[in-house]
Amino acid sequence: MDSEFYLTSRNQEKSLPLNDEQFRELKRSRKRLSLIYAIVHKFRLVKCNFALIEKQMAQLGVLYASHRDVARIEELKPQLNAAINNYILSARIFTSQLKRHVQGCLPLERDLIRELSDAMDEEYQRSFAYRFVDALYDYVTYYGLSCHAFQSRSTLIEENGEQVRRYDFHAYVERDFIGGPADFRASILAETPERVDIRALLTEFNTSLSRLHDMAINMTKEVFDQSHDTISEFVNVFIGQFGAQYANVFVVHKTRAFGDKVYDRFPISMYVNNHNLSDDLMCGEQ
Repeated sequence: MDSEFYLTSRNQEKSLPLNDEQFRELKRSRKRLSLIYAIVHKFRLVKCNFALIEKQMAQLGVLYASHRDVARIEELKPQLNAAINNYILSARIFTSQLKRHVQGCLPLERDLIRELSDAMDEEYQRSFAYRFVDALYDYVTYYGLSCHAFQSRSTLIEENGEQVRRYDFHAYVERDFIGGPADFRASILAETPERVDIRALLTEFNTSLSRLHDMAINMTKEVFDQSHDTISEFVNVFIGQFGAQYANVFVVHKTRAFGDKVYDRFPISMYVNNHNLSDDLMCGEQ
């Protein structure tokens, strides 16, 4: 195939030639960075959904404590159920794709992939929260509701020499409401208490996901650094030659076999110095 490889600006005002090996290295580096960023983004989505659950529970807690605005309470209840379902979905997306993302970065490191797989199995075996949320995904896929009961409690505490009333709000999954073994995974249902506190459940589950996220980031750290350095070098060369106004850089593979058709084109500068993700990528370091 009669091919041409080059770097170009977004609107193709400027271009810089590449050889075949440089093109392949940039494509490989871009794929690896994309996979690692996918791990981070999916874990962020889990955390964002958890924050939304906590926010809605706080709002419901205030309403329950005040005994006012019943209509608003009834409006927030399905919203909380939706937020919990979204959390469960985002968690399943993270756990189901984590190993594949790491494997895409480390295709020859079978021992590391096995280690990650074993770690996921270990989290499942040692944590009821992990097992329950995993089973709850299948349940809400068919039946929808993940939250069945609420409880608001108040206590008097002394604060700065004064008695202050504090309110504690909880949301629960009720075992009786998730059906029998035909509706919910039988082995998990057998170990489920009558009432499961949702905040405590998801907090424990987040801890398991955090360990898996950090493990994956540590495993791919060297590949990330190498890939980031490779792309940074080419982006900096392009900017150095044409100026910062052309910092949005693309890689192009064009073939003349079919009339100068662009066979492949992908951006690379978006993967350089992505400060929005820097904290997440460093969190696995010791």
